[in-house]
Amino acid sequence: MLWIEETLAHEVLPLLLEHAEGNDLRYGLERHRLETKEHALGVRVALEKLGAHPLPEPTPDLPVPDLEHGDLGIVETIMKTEHLEIAAYTLLRSVANALGEEEIALRLQEVLEQEQYALELTEKAAAKLLAERVTNAL
Repeated sequence: MLWIEETLAHEVLPLLLEHAEGNDLRYGLERHRLETKEHALGVRVALEKLGAHPLPEPTPDLPVPDLEHGDLGIVETIMKTEHLEIAAYTLLRSVANALGEEEIALRLQEVLEQEQYALELTEKAAAKLLAERVTNAL
């Protein structure tokens, strides 16, 4: 999880931001990049408190950014990533609860809710982009 958050914050989100065209999307990506940096720090602290190794380990699960399809490709990449993060935070929260680490579980729940909200915003952005495409095609 730490590798995912750090890779998103320092590589993927800046790349998506560089290629995003819409102002709303650019704003959302910048906001999410800042949140993601905070999430990485939180994951590092949580892992240390849980006695796990806090060094980031690469995972092949992170979606490859789709830059070919413009803002729609970017939104699709974000949606896939949010689903991955939601699953990972749900698992981490469950581990913290199983170990009786209520404070850590509560913090992970807060991050999980932020990720769910980010997915909701991304779904709305996708709907808006698709509606614009349909309108322009008519």
